Amino acid sequence: DSRGSLISVDSNPSNSDRNSEKMDGCEKFARPQSLIGYGSRCDKLDQAETRGLLMCFLHIMKTISEDVLVSYWHRAIHQEISDFFNILELCLQHFRFLGKRHIARMASGGEGHRHARSQTMPIIRGKNALMNPKLLQMMETDGSIQDGDTLSPTDIEANLSTEVALTVLDVLELFVHHHKKQLLQDEGQNTLMKKVLDTYLLFFQINQSTATLRHVFAALRLFVQKFPSAFFQGKADLCGCLCYEILKCCNHRSSSTQTEAAALLYFFMRQNFDFTKGKSIVRSHLQVIKAVSQLIADAGIGGSRFQQSLAIINNFANGDAPLKNTPFPAEVKDLTKRIRTVLMATAQMKEHEKDPEMLVDLQYSLANSYASTPELRRTWLESMAKVHVRNGDLSEVVHDLRLSPSE
Repeated sequence: DSRGSLISVDSNPSNSDRNSEKMDGCEKFARPQSLIGYGSRCDKLDQAETRGLLMCFLHIMKTISEDVLVSYWHRAIHQEISDFFNILELCLQHFRFLGKRHIARMASGGEGHRHARSQTMPIIRGKNALMNPKLLQMMETDGSIQDGDTLSPTDIEANLSTEVALTVLDVLELFVHHHKKQLLQDEGQNTLMKKVLDTYLLFFQINQSTATLRHVFAALRLFVQKFPSAFFQGKADLCGCLCYEILKCCNHRSSSTQTEAAALLYFFMRQNFDFTKGKSIVRSHLQVIKAVSQLIADAGIGGSRFQQSLAIINNFANGDAPLKNTPFPAEVKDLTKRIRTVLMATAQMKEHEKDPEMLVDLQYSLANSYASTPELRRTWLESMAKVHVRNGDLSEVVHDLRLSPSE
């Protein structure tokens, strides 16, 4: 079994040793069923060691034969697949993009003032001394350093982060390509689909470069196109999670990322319209409004950047010639109008945040505007209840919960 091929010699004793140990009562070394299962022991290593091991894993992912990797996936049990995705997520977390300013600040803080002694061989201390990049560079260049031959720490970290993210994306797309049947089980409402989507969405939850995000948006467009039933049929959880993360990117500081996010959200609504055979975009409409309501509290969206993204979505709808004579452009316009209404009501709430009674009246008015949509009405009534809890009005909390529609 190739899954145990990397286990150390100590953990795989010879037959004679094993027989003698069995005579003593039990084996001293238990052979693990899977090497992947040890991904959860990263807390036993320090940051540098963890990054080193993950780098080895990523190198294997980039160079391994596609047939070998697919063969492993087909033989692996459910827990091993879950552990595999956990390692991919660890890679994204440990090599996340910190931003050029942050990297440059760390680099300058560690160097201090450069002087003549900085060109001498570094003092060798600790178990990782031979991995000192300056020492390795001097060994390779016979002690002479050419400034033009080296990349800055900022470029190295940024390039490394992008390379790791793209490697994880490639592995994800390969997995999806070879597991389409499993992902479509129960119309896409299964644990494997959720795990794959969670890994895709992690790209949005961890800081990434704009170059990386362009590839993530492209990958998600393909993913939605392959599995529309997972988002537009059955439970709305996956649809809601994706809408939340896309809308968060619509408020991104990068204009190119805003445009990409707006384009993906428009594409998502268009897929919803096609999935219902031109009837409506009710599913995406409700989940977008609900996500906006949540993001107002979580991320404080609603500024000029977010408004610009809404304008881009409207422009896409107005310029989509194949759907010009369908209800779709009007539905998109109605959705963006409702989003602006929610944002305007939220702005009024901020003005009266020190007046609890006025604040609750505004929230109650907004909740009533969704009387025909129980899920959204409940979202705002629960928001009212939180305000009353904060102010100690427990009797009002009970009243809000009574008004809130049941599940």
